[in-house]
Amino acid sequence: MPQEKILYDPKGDARLGKRVLVSEKPDRFKPASGKVGQELLALLASRPMYPAEMARSLGAHHQTIYYHVARLERAGLVAPVRSEQIRGGQAKLYALASDGYAVEFQVKGEPLPTLRSSGRSAALGRFFGEFLRDGEFDGWIVVGSPLQHGSAGTQARDGHYAVQLGFALGQFVGLPERFPVKLDTDLKAEKLTASNLIVVGGPRNNVIAEALNPHLPFKFSQGGFWSAIVDDAGNQHGSELDCLVEKIQNPWDNSKTCVVIAGLTGGGTKAGIIGVCNQADTLLAKYRSGPFAALLRGTDKDGDGKVDSVEVLKQL
Repeated sequence: MPQEKILYDPKGDARLGKRVLVSEKPDRFKPASGKVGQELLALLASRPMYPAEMARSLGAHHQTIYYHVARLERAGLVAPVRSEQIRGGQAKLYALASDGYAVEFQVKGEPLPTLRSSGRSAALGRFFGEFLRDGEFDGWIVVGSPLQHGSAGTQARDGHYAVQLGFALGQFVGLPERFPVKLDTDLKAEKLTASNLIVVGGPRNNVIAEALNPHLPFKFSQGGFWSAIVDDAGNQHGSELDCLVEKIQNPWDNSKTCVVIAGLTGGGTKAGIIGVCNQADTLLAKYRSGPFAALLRGTDKDGDGKVDSVEVLKQL
């Protein structure tokens, strides 16, 4: 018998699939190739029907319909879903056995241009829920400008870490029609601060992060050129791999949301991105909605000199 597989259109809505009967031999579906067979399958695609109803719809003799339905049933294309006693006889209600059928050739195939939905982190989806609307990204990812800017005239070198974030969010949304990434200077100049914002990088490199800093539960200390993170108890954390992941109400529009992922250094920002994208199921396990704040420290578990994991120092 044919095998059932899932079929979906990569250019359509990837969240919807069809169960399709697949065989390597076209003659397995021969009963569907004739005119009557095609008409019967088209009828059953709308709703289950009794053979007598099919005969009336097609203006065909009952015996003709019974013959073709029996052939479709043997081919596995239709199946009875219910049987009733009508006028001394047994009447079967038929439905499609699957959403379609196909002939599969023995070729290698190609990688699908989508990520498997089974690999998605539910915790990550909850955390960024305000940004994920009906399969589309609603907001801006804001990275620091690589040109000298801001009060300190710094050049950001951590914007490329947002690529990992893009891969993570791409599990939930399709490819945006508009480019969703903005430099901090452009976002400010274009007056787009009253939006859902994911801000990557700290106030040393990102003027939007600098503007949001006073509103954060865990803040960057302005003393010593943003050299420490101060927690809610006033304790300072100054490791170069210390970072924060925070979610707050947008101070420019309280109907919008801001997420800040930032470290004291570029390595710290990388640690924050790893925490959110790679360790979401642990970091965000208890998160359901509303504000969030976590103070993290990057670690090098494999000893190659590069941050590859995070530990939680404090969480609100």
